[in-house]
Amino acid sequence: MKKPVAHIALFTYLAIVALVIILPLVYVLFGSVRPTPAITGTLWDLLPTGFTWDHFVSAFNRAPLFRQMLNSAVVVVAQTGLQVVTSVLAAYAIVFGRFRRPGLVLGVYLVTMMIPNEATVVANYLTIRSLGLFDTIVAVFIPFVASAYSIFLLRQTFLSFPAEIKEAATVDGAGPMRFLFGFLLPLTKPTVMTVTLVSAIAAWNGYLWPLLVTESPTARTVQVGVKALFDEADTDFGAGLAGLIVVSIPTIILVIVGQKFLARGLTEGAVK
Repeated sequence: MKKPVAHIALFTYLAIVALVIILPLVYVLFGSVRPTPAITGTLWDLLPTGFTWDHFVSAFNRAPLFRQMLNSAVVVVAQTGLQVVTSVLAAYAIVFGRFRRPGLVLGVYLVTMMIPNEATVVANYLTIRSLGLFDTIVAVFIPFVASAYSIFLLRQTFLSFPAEIKEAATVDGAGPMRFLFGFLLPLTKPTVMTVTLVSAIAAWNGYLWPLLVTESPTARTVQVGVKALFDEADTDFGAGLAGLIVVSIPTIILVIVGQKFLARGLTEGAVK
């Protein structure tokens, strides 16, 4: 009797958790396609009472979302690409380099993870101002071209790389770059993909820093642009909900496509 009761309790718990997570998403989805008079701001909005695309049209008319989505795409490509390159090279140097104390080098990187981003906002903001990059796309991604978390994750995976393959590649005459791109990265693809996906999702969802270093609507990212819809459209709440749906689609696609890499890549180097 204990086993069925445990299963029922577990199922009930998971169902409640799933409901708590799904309800806000369903509310945003239904609210974005309901006529404005039908949006009450209550749970009754979960009931279908009409259908309209006007909120999506209004969202794109009130804010330059197309331009801001393009800005976000540029930030994602630049920030993710640079972060993956710097993380791969740093992790490779820590594991296969000739440091006397590679653990100390890694510790220096890990210390940066203990400092909250809010503590460095002012210093980074003043640096961006002094470089003349304020209100540009470059200012949005330049402080994030390196990530201690990505370096740590790749380092853990590189440590579990078979020494036999490394020795065979060296005997075969493979230099550092050939070993890196011909052997190491292909065989640690799940972790590299995980680092790429995590970086891309973080770049797309960034809000505080893009809000601080950009001023004009055409230079801002889409997350900041959507917030402006709620500030300006007090009587058109549906436009803000429609904007949330639009900016959530890329993140949902990334998670669905990269789900297997996220699950495998986050655990691949856990035993070292």
